[in-house]
Amino acid sequence: MGTLTALHAEIDNPLDLIAGHHLLAEPDASSGRPRPGTVSCTCGHPLCGVATRRAATATRVFLIARHPVAGAGLRSVLAAAPDLMVVGSTDHPIQALAAVRRVRPDVILLGPGATLSDDLATVVRLRGPQGTPHARVLLLRRAESTAEASRILLAGASGCFPLDLPEDRIISAVSLAAAGGSVFLPAPQPARIHPASLAGHAAEPSPQHCDLTEREREVLAQLGRGLSNAEIGRELALAEATVKKHLTQAMRKIGQSDRLRAALYAHRHGLAG
Repeated sequence: MGTLTALHAEIDNPLDLIAGHHLLAEPDASSGRPRPGTVSCTCGHPLCGVATRRAATATRVFLIARHPVAGAGLRSVLAAAPDLMVVGSTDHPIQALAAVRRVRPDVILLGPGATLSDDLATVVRLRGPQGTPHARVLLLRRAESTAEASRILLAGASGCFPLDLPEDRIISAVSLAAAGGSVFLPAPQPARIHPASLAGHAAEPSPQHCDLTEREREVLAQLGRGLSNAEIGRELALAEATVKKHLTQAMRKIGQSDRLRAALYAHRHGLAG
């Protein structure tokens, strides 16, 4: 029972329909302290052997906090986690590009900009060739609907959460993203869908009737997971140009005019798992 009580599940998360179900691990349920065997020193001194071992194994986190007070508070929260280490911070996304390319963090926490579209444009830049394509990005804002959550995933981010969460939930969310999971806390509300659009989806052809090749199905499935062309190429051992060719052919066959519609099609028909 101890293991079960050490986990929180977003049971009613409507995003499960498109992103899968994830669990957030928390500290030892009985004491609230880190589990036995974890390294607890956080001094950061270069001559400290414990700190050196921690630096070699800890998840490396970079902060982009537009508000200094929020950034200081978040840094304090993360410093309490023995398996997380803040390796840099800035208050401006443009300045972050050179920094993340230099320090190569595992996770980037992006403070909220003026609009969600601004944040998603920043995600694309951070994970592009001028930034660090392998880093996971979490937005420090809420997803107001599953439609927004879809946009966040398709832009290449790993999810989002607001800073008013309990500290242990923030730590767990960062760790889960570093492990490759998706995080949406609190659970976003289902998007309102017009009945006419539902009728249109019911009438669309299924993948079995679109004459998709096996490779086109694989590319669509990876697109549905929110991967970019470059990431799909790495996943399937294909050149990026080849991925683009397969995706273009698949989109034509399924009758979807852009990446977002094609990704949602993949979710509706179970291609994305």
